[in-house]
Amino acid sequence: MKIALVIVVVAAVVAFGLVTKSRYQASSGIKPDSNAKASEPKDVYSGLRNRMLQGSRSGFSLAPTAKPTQPWGVLMDWGVRDHTATVVAMSDGSASVYSSSGGGYIRGIGQESIRKAAQNAVEVARGVQLPSQAATDYPLPIQHAVFFYFLTDAGVFVLRTSEKDLGSPAHPLRSVGDAMQGVITEYRLWDQNGRKGGSELRKNPS
Repeated sequence: MKIALVIVVVAAVVAFGLVTKSRYQASSGIKPDSNAKASEPKDVYSGLRNRMLQGSRSGFSLAPTAKPTQPWGVLMDWGVRDHTATVVAMSDGSASVYSSSGGGYIRGIGQESIRKAAQNAVEVARGVQLPSQAATDYPLPIQHAVFFYFLTDAGVFVLRTSEKDLGSPAHPLRSVGDAMQGVITEYRLWDQNGRKGGSELRKNPS
């Protein structure tokens, strides 16, 4: 995995700044609370991340998998400097990239290149040997650590590694790490090309 390139790309995503609660709610399906105060970026981030980790395939209206332990989604957490960058890919092509410090992209399914990158990441994830037991909690990584959460009907399975180890071509998570980088890259290219795409594609504003 090209660590330096990914860090640069993630840093660019974070640079888009803080997101507004209403835009996150509109894209994530979270119902607004008229009495609630504006959320802090970390609270919004946690809400989005928890929704993915605690959701179900049927709840996301995804097609059935061949077996209960076959991933229908994958979430990658990356400990970058003083925050966490999260990349999500789903079997229908939905994709998100967001940061605990605020900013990011959500719902890239409306853009073909992003949709294909997300679907490829899930397909690659299905070739990873998962642990024998599903996770019972979903901690964030420390700096320079990379956690992969594999979302299945049998539960969420986690595999942990580091930037250094993931850089090895022989690492068992290298391929899925590269595939998740592909999601980031397609979002970056979309942004550089004037953010042209379907109505499902949104960038969280600064």
